[in-house]
Formats: sequence, C-alpha cells, structure tokens
Amino acid sequence: MKRFLSLAIILCILAASAVPALAESPMDEYLADLTLTVKETLDVDDDYTDFYSSYNDGPWPSWYLSWSDGRRELSVNCKADGTIAHVYRYYRSDGGDMFYGYDAAFPAVGEDEARTQAESWLTRLTAADESGRIDSASVTLEADGVRRFAGKILKNGLESPITFSLCIDKSGLQSYSRSDSYAGYLGDTPSANASTGSLDAAGLLADSVRLELYYVPDGDGGATLRYVPVPANMVVDAVTGELVDMDALYASFGSGYGYGMNGAPVAEAAAMEMDAGAAAGRGLTEVELASIANYADVMPQQALDDALRAVPSLGLADFELNRCSYTMDADGVITASLRYACEMTPDRLFGFSRATYDDYAAWSSKLIVYKYIAVDAKTGAVQSVSTSYPLWENGRGGTADAAVAERFLTACAPEMLHESAVCTLSGYNGDDGGVTYARVHDGYFYPANTLYVATNPATGAVDTYHYTWDEDAVFGPSAKPVDTAAALAAYTGALDVTLGYVAWPEAIDYDDPVLYVFADWGYTFLESLRLAYYYGNADDVAGVDALTGKPVAAETYDTTGAYTYDDLDGVPCRAAAEALGAAGVGFAGGSFEPDRVLTMRDAAALLLASAGMDITDWDDGTIGNEAAWYGFIDADDWAPDDAITRTAFTHMILSASRYAAAAELTGIWSDTFAGPDAGYAAIASALGMTASGEPDATCTRADAVT
Repeated sequence: MKRFLSLAIILCILAASAVPALAESPMDEYLADLTLTVKETLDVDDDYTDFYSSYNDGPWPSWYLSWSDGRRELSVNCKADGTIAHVYRYYRSDGGDMFYGYDAAFPAVGEDEARTQAESWLTRLTAADESGRIDSASVTLEADGVRRFAGKILKNGLESPITFSLCIDKSGLQSYSRSDSYAGYLGDTPSANASTGSLDAAGLLADSVRLELYYVPDGDGGATLRYVPVPANMVVDAVTGELVDMDALYASFGSGYGYGMNGAPVAEAAAMEMDAGAAAGRGLTEVELASIANYADVMPQQALDDALRAVPSLGLADFELNRCSYTMDADGVITASLRYACEMTPDRLFGFSRATYDDYAAWSSKLIVYKYIAVDAKTGAVQSVSTSYPLWENGRGGTADAAVAERFLTACAPEMLHESAVCTLSGYNGDDGGVTYARVHDGYFYPANTLYVATNPATGAVDTYHYTWDEDAVFGPSAKPVDTAAALAAYTGALDVTLGYVAWPEAIDYDDPVLYVFADWGYTFLESLRLAYYYGNADDVAGVDALTGKPVAAETYDTTGAYTYDDLDGVPCRAAAEALGAAGVGFAGGSFEPDRVLTMRDAAALLLASAGMDITDWDDGTIGNEAAWYGFIDADDWAPDDAITRTAFTHMILSASRYAAAAELTGIWSDTFAGPDAGYAAIASALGMTASGEPDATCTRADAVT
C-alpha cells in the first residue's frame, strides 16, 4: 500500500500534459484519455481488432499500449505525462509467409521524402518546448527497406542529453525511440536564459584544461609526439557561474548497486596425454598433418603448472589446477588456458570481511575463488591473469603494490619491463589496487603499450595482469616540442563554447516520502536538466601536434558504413554504385574501378553486407563460413581469389533467396533457357537482373552492382 501511495504522489508532481495525471482520475478514465491522445498523435485508425495495455510502476512510471488486427501490430510506450517515448509498427507480408533467407531490398521511399516524413513526425512526437534535430541518415536493406534517422532532442532550441532514433519504411513511421524512454529528469526544464555570459564561461573552461605530452599511435604503425587533453567533463553552471567537474560530482554519489556470484563445485583436473607419434602418417592429409605439427613442442599440463607455481607472486600455493585447455589461432600460435580454484574458508578470506563471508556462505554450500592464467603453450610465458571472487564487498580494495608488480614483471615480462616505467599520466594508477607501466621513448610515455598488474591487498598475490605491446612501433622525432602554453592556446582556440542542457545528478532526500521510493529501488541519485556552458566539440579535437603546434582533428568513423568513390564520372553504373555505397554495400579504398574483375571474396562480401552484416574486419575464413551458412555458396566451393562469371554471381544471389526452390526445378523452362542453371537464368531474366553481354563472361564490379 505504501508503494502505491508513493507512486500516486510521484505522478501528481509530473509535468502537466495533454492527459490528466493518473492520481487525479480513475484509472480507466486516465487510460481512455491517454489512448485517445496517442491515437490522434500517431493517426491510429479504428480497424484494429485487439487492444492491450499495461502499466509499469517503476521509478519512472509508464504505459504500454498495443494494437493488432491479425496483419498489423502497433506497440507504444508512453510516460505517465503522455510523452510518447517508443513506437514500433509491424506489417505482415501480403502472402502471410515467413522467409528468413536473403531478401535484401532498397527502401521504397526516397531519402528526401523520408527526411520530410521524419521531420514531420518529430514535430508531432516532441513536446511544446522540444524539437528534433536530425544528425545522421542511413539505409537498412531489409525486406521492404528502411531509412533510419538519428539525432538530438533539443530543449528550448538548445542541446540536451536526449537522443532519438526514427525509421521510415514504405508505410510511413516504422519505429521511434528516445534515449529517455525508460528514465526521466526531475522537475521542469530550466529557462534558456543564462545569468553568466559566454565569455566568462569560456575563460573558466579554458583555465580548467590540462594537456599532457606523450607519444600516440599515428594510424600507420608509427607513433607521434602530441599534447593530449586530460579527460575531463567540465561545465559552467549558466545560472551560478560555477565551474563544475561533472565526473567528480557523479562519483560523489557512489554506486547504488552491488552483486556477487556463488562458486560452482571444483571439478577434478583432467590429465592431457601427449603422444608425439600418435596418428602421424595414418591416412591424414598434408593440411591436417601441418596443423597437427603445431602441437609438437607444446608443454604438457604438468610442465605448465610447475612453471606457474615457480612464480611466487601468482600466489598459487592454496590453489588446485582443475582445467587446462589449448587453443590454436589462424597463424598456428597455441595458447594454453589454465584455471585454478581455491575454496574460501573463515581462515582464508582473501581480504574480505568475516561478516560478508558469513552472509554469502549462508546461501551457498561452497564459495570458490577462481584464477585464470593464459600462457604461451610452447614457452610458458604468461600472457594474462584474472581472478574471480564469489562475493562482493563495497569498499574492499587496497593500495597498488608496486614492489609485487615489479617482481612479477621481472619474472614474466623482463624485456617489456626494461623499456617501461610506472605511468604518471592522468587516469593511470588510481586506487583500484593496480599499477600500470607504460613504454618510454626519449623520455616520453607511449601509453598505447602498457603492462597492468593488480594485486590482492590481503594476500599480496597478483590478481590481474594484461598488456598491450607493439614491438615494431616506429617513433617519430621528439626534439624541440612547442611549449605547454602555446599548445594550450592552440587547443582551446579550436574548441567551441556551447550553451545547452546537461544531465545533473541530484541527491535523494530520504526524508521526503515522494522521493524515498527511488532509494527503495536502489538509486543513489536522480537527475535533472540544468543550463550550462561546455565545450560542444571537444570530441572532435584530439590534441595538439607537439612539433607543429597545430590542433589535431580526432579520427572520425563513418557510423553508417557508407562507401564513396572518386572515379565514377561517366561510369554508366554510377547510380547503382552510389546507392549501394550509401547503404554500406561496396568496395573499400575510395575507388570503384568498374572494370576490375570480381572475385568470390568480393561477391560474398557484397552479399553479406547487403544482408546487414559488418564484414570490415573479417578474414577470408570467416567470410567463407558465413557465406556458406547464408546459402550464397557451397562450403566446398569456397575459393576466395577465384574470378566468377556473371552467371555464378546471379546464382549466388538467387540460391539464398526465396526463389531458390523454384530455380532448382527441371523440365519446366522454355527452350530459351537450357542447361543445369536454366531455372536460375529464367528467374534472373524475369526479375530484370541480367545485364547485356555474355552470361559466362567474367563478372566485373560494374556488372555486380548493376
């Protein structure tokens, strides 16, 4: 009863809207008003035969409304104040069939028309003090094609932390979602009038900037000396004029959540027998024998265990080995992964309190600590260490033990340690019980190469170890860098001071019955919107080149995955190449090269990308496996470097589509189409897929996109 009363009070203080507050009217009347408002906003017709609704009494109350009529479904999430936060429409196909193969298609709606629709919907879906700003557009090749728009929700014409995603298909609005769909902000949106001037705010923000000088990767295998900004989230309160460190403000509230996991029973270790001559030459292929040969010098489980126990700082004395597995990568390098286990007892608490142990032991028969160690299977060199504890205790931790870390690295990574020093840059070596070493060149850190060691403060054993290292990094010059003052001036000069709304953590008043319910749900703070100044383009500036003194633009990533080309002038298939490229289906490198021969790798990559997969970092094996799984090729036919014909590419498309079964039929096609691929040729012709020229000619990139 107390919870429902609290929720009723919360709903009473929500901002006024087109629908009355739930606490002010009977629930059926409130729901009727809300439903009518949503129907009018979304143009929901009266032909739906089923309607369902539910109410969520979470910290941010909301309604779920759902309509359906056998062919159509519409679901809507509304906040209690009537704000539509999430919409999804679904239309079953005319044939009522469900096809899960290859069915890519371009959107039926052009980009300009879709953008106009999106802007119109944003006007209807946002509140009176809001507007939607579209920042990006992309294409999804689905059964009917979808155009997706994303951007920001502006408040009083100013930036806010709220983002949105909106999709348009042939039927109109397909989906819409706001980033605050399942949360909210306390109170009303503040006025857009600032008491503090932008020049004063700019001065305060500039004074808060700190730069550090060190080497950073240049993207081409080298490293360049750069002044890099110390990560910070500084804003100036536009009303009070106070400079606020937002990261520190959030950190002051701590965390409202904690969790633990009880351990599973320890399994008996399984011995792994190595027989050097087993199966050699007994009907195995050369490929199989070559792969098996990689295991010739692998250290057996017992030898690896002995080597690790000889490193005291790993603290394995009380642990038993209960698992050892070997994994070989594509280059034939074999890694051994060993898991050690130790039961916690009242006399062996690993630094946890007895009270915490007793709490967890009350509901678990055994509390097991696991230590996972990965090593080079041939040399025993330690690659990583991690430790999993079966319980959690807020505040547990300790000071990083640099002496233990150095002893461990001296034993396990002496060469990397010799080139490194304890990293004194900001953001490293905090109070998490770990110490970070960074590579040093000409007296400057290169934090792209680091070694990290964390120790258990109670046992002194290494709990965590990992590293990143590029032995072949080529370092650029470091002589006569510009001074810090000049770098600061260049950096702040490249930044834009923005006035907008930011999310602001607010303490919960535990004596307030309206807000106490949030504490009941585990919250340690709530958020409001506050008017503030901040650097709006900070993410666009990576720092200052230490030798030239010029700002460096941050590396940008095309989140839409679009391909563009510089050689399409006069190319007949330009429209097709550009349309596919905009949808993320194309060729890397910036040039289209229309007459270039299409390989099986190219063909599979195009088709997988058009099916919605990001194949950017895939190797040939992964591309071949996925293409076979999808039905574009037969796994036994995978030859990535082989050129393919126009007919073969057409076959790849149709074999994974809904036309495959019909294409395989025989004896039903006219004399125009003959041979084993008659069905494929006939269907391709009917679909308008075939281009002029010989079908058995080698397929080019121009042929493929056409």
